[in-house]
Formats: sequence, C-alpha cells, structure tokens
Amino acid sequence: MMKLSVMLRVDSAVDDDGRSRIADRILGQWEHDPGSARFARSSANFVYVFSKGNERFFLRFADSSERSAAEIGAEMALLRWVASQGMAVTTPVASNNGRDVETVETDMGVFSAVVFAALQGVQFDIEELNAAQFEVWGATLGKLHATLRLYQGPTASVRRTWRDSLEMVRCSIPADELRVQAEYEYLAAWLAALPVTATNYGLIHGDFELDNLFWQDETLAMLDFDDCSYWWYGTDVAFALRDLFADGVDLDNPSLQAFIRGYRTHAALDEKHVAQLPIWMRLANLLAYAKLLRTMDLAKDQAVPEWVPSLLSKLENWIHNYKTSLLSIPMG
Repeated sequence: MMKLSVMLRVDSAVDDDGRSRIADRILGQWEHDPGSARFARSSANFVYVFSKGNERFFLRFADSSERSAAEIGAEMALLRWVASQGMAVTTPVASNNGRDVETVETDMGVFSAVVFAALQGVQFDIEELNAAQFEVWGATLGKLHATLRLYQGPTASVRRTWRDSLEMVRCSIPADELRVQAEYEYLAAWLAALPVTATNYGLIHGDFELDNLFWQDETLAMLDFDDCSYWWYGTDVAFALRDLFADGVDLDNPSLQAFIRGYRTHAALDEKHVAQLPIWMRLANLLAYAKLLRTMDLAKDQAVPEWVPSLLSKLENWIHNYKTSLLSIPMG
C-alpha cells in the first residue's frame, strides 16, 4: 500500500461523481470515451475504470516516489512474455504513442501509468472453493513458476528481490519494538541461510491470492504482477494461501494438500519446503506489518477529509492485529 500522504494528495482531486482531473489528464495518453473514467480504488496504485466504445478498461498509475517507470516497464515486459507462453494473463494496452508505460507530469506530481483491458471470468472467496478448485489454483501457480524460470528478458534484473523487502522492514520497524526487531533478525538470518537453486528460487508473482485471479471455466487468468520479485517459490505458496492460514498453518489441511497436489503437476515442491510454510507465514505477517507502518505517514494534527478517519481506524486495527501475532511468537 502507498503512503497515506501520497493517497491523500492525489485522491483529493476526486469529486463526488468519482471523476478526477488527474486521472483525466493521464488518460489523455490513451484512446477512451471522454469523461468516462471513474475512481475504483487506491492501494498500491491508483486505479480508475473507463470505457472505450462498449469495452471496459482500467487505468493504473503510481506516484514516482512509490514506483519507477523502469519497474513498471519491467512488469509490462514480463506480462507480455508470460502471455506469449500461453498463460492467461492481463496485458497492457499500448498508448497513442505505442508505449506500454506513459510518464505524465501533473500539478499533483509525476505519475507512471498503464492501461489494461478488463479480464473476463468470475471470482471466488476462499470459502467457496472445492478441492478440485484448490488443485487448479495450485496447478496454475506451479505452471507460472515453471514458466518464469525460462524468462531471460532484458528487464529481468530490474525486478526487486527479497533483500529489498527486508530493507523495507528494517527501515519501517520502530527501534523500541524490540520483540518485533528480534523477529526481523531471526527471519533475516533464516532467509540468508536458505540454499538458492534453479528449482527453488526465482521470479514469483508475490500476491497470488484469489482477488488477483479470474476463473474462466478451468483456467485461471492472472493480474497484478506489481509485486513480482525474486524469492523462493515456497514464499508464493504461503502468500497465496494467507486466508487459509488465518488461524495458523495446518499442514494436514485437505485444501492445502489439494493446492500442493496441483502445484506438483507442473513444478517440484519437496516436503521440506512444505514444512517451512509456518515460517513463511511469520514472514508474511512481518512484511504486512512493516508495509502498514510505512503507509502511516500523516501528521497527528493534519486536517483530513471525511473519508480518512475511517481508513485510519481500519489500518490501525490491522497494525494492532499483526503486531499481536508477531508478539505471540516465542522468543528464540
């Protein structure tokens, strides 16, 4: 999630009808029905839905302080390559200048933007899935990992790594939170000691949860590769199944076993990596906690619009829950 100061600055331009002069200014780089862009959400990016004829599209843009044009360009190049390998994935729509990424200067800042066509299909909550669907979900992730191992595009080196994530955590955790600092030190040392091989480490999606997947019969179409970075493949399995592990990791859970069974139809995942899922979930909680702390950068006495206090309350509740989870871990 972006810093709240950035969100507040840009979203202040959204009117009661969901229109934004900033979004309209950026969208001028693409063909669209004038005046059709409407606010969808702000999280890691600003997202607007718009139309062109009878088709629906999404404009996604990020402040230059949050993501660079080079990073976004690397993501778009990867998406086009994954699509060329026969996987169902959202791909960028070229601008009027024939570019996947446009960088636009406005009075609210400099933004890098992309446009995607709306994906077809349906979405499910995790409680709605049956065993066969868990297996399809796992098989899709296994096939994606097997495919990504082959990627050698010129922008591959632009993608971030687990070390960048650890640096974000280190910079975000307050110095006086000694227990959380100890958890960071433990997990950083654990990661540094993990072996790196061609079959256990490489580019991962980073957020393969159900809200980034559309079911097209027995095929899963994927979106949101902006967290794609270099990690161990087991990380993606744990991060994808976070909602299944809300009350702790049960390695005998039938849904988990179905997911792993599907994964192994396309890629290796040995039992040692499965057994490490509880540690990966500790890492997921630490990363989420640090990202939320980074987000909370508004001054205490800052005047804010009416929608901000409720968002702050929700974020503070998440921070409390993640911190409680981190503090419940035995020392040592």
